[in-house]
Amino acid sequence: MNKRVLSLTLLLACFSLMMQAEGRIVESFNSGWVFKKAPAGKELAVNAPKWESGWTEVEIPHTWNAKDMQVQFDNFYEGPAYYKKHYFFPVEMEGKRVFLRFEGVGAVAEVYVNGSLVATHKGAYSAFSCEIGTVLKPGADNEIIVKADNASRPDVIPVNHVLFGVYGGMYRPVWLIVTDPYNICVTDCASSGVYITQKNVSKKQADVKVKVKLDNGTLQPAPLTLQNTIYDQEGKQVATQSRSFDLAAQGVQSFEADFKIKNPTLWQGRKNPYLYKVVSRLVRDGKVIDEVVQPLGLRKYEIVAGKGFYLNGEKYPMYGVTRHQDWWELGSALKNENHDFDLAT
Repeated sequence: MNKRVLSLTLLLACFSLMMQAEGRIVESFNSGWVFKKAPAGKELAVNAPKWESGWTEVEIPHTWNAKDMQVQFDNFYEGPAYYKKHYFFPVEMEGKRVFLRFEGVGAVAEVYVNGSLVATHKGAYSAFSCEIGTVLKPGADNEIIVKADNASRPDVIPVNHVLFGVYGGMYRPVWLIVTDPYNICVTDCASSGVYITQKNVSKKQADVKVKVKLDNGTLQPAPLTLQNTIYDQEGKQVATQSRSFDLAAQGVQSFEADFKIKNPTLWQGRKNPYLYKVVSRLVRDGKVIDEVVQPLGLRKYEIVAGKGFYLNGEKYPMYGVTRHQDWWELGSALKNENHDFDLAT
């Protein structure tokens, strides 16, 4: 058995174990990309002879303005550029739903899979998700191309680079998400699909509402059960609700659960950053097919005119800081260790 076959076998085994252990697969999709700018004065045609040459290997996060934004602004490149990646889609995953979640692409993005346009997005500073499973080829190599363009446009804020330069590129991480045909919605503005609100929060009680958006990607309704459970910071179950229903075909539906948490431990900023955990599970035939975990800090905050900011009835000092998301020679393509350093200092 050669190394490529052995690696593929191990990869499929890992996919199989992950699908059995969890309802969904969430994996980093940041490696294996190549990059090139479009030719001067024109865009690059996918079928042009020069399409296959001139690529540079890059790791996401990446920006093409890491240096010209900082030291050579008169040579600042704004315009289209391309990222390309090959992805082998295992036959064993056929029937699953496959998504890409981009945390940020500057500033306008187009996503192509095997030559088909699957998504467009305007705006450098918001995440977006797109479903790609419908155009993937099982058991074969698949080509993914992301066109990014940071050219000034009057319909995309900011509208120019004079007062606020926009770094071009896939400058934030990318994630591959794989689910069953029925899932907690992945494409709802790139959110978790779970929305938690709270009111009437005090040391005696807190009212919590959990709204979950569910997506059925098939042509048939499906008998499912949705479980929402709240755990305390130590992992002890605080409250749970379960609801069974037929999820309508081809669409997104919202389901809500209301909780009353007695004698909650309140989130008190740095003094006591206590977090509960909300776990939403989608169950079919007794098996968890999808799961999303969200943190929950129970707190009441208010601003009193002439007095200041109050957290859970206690006056709380507020300090502001201006932070630009760029580093010397990295531009905006920051990794977690860069963000951690900024927060620590």
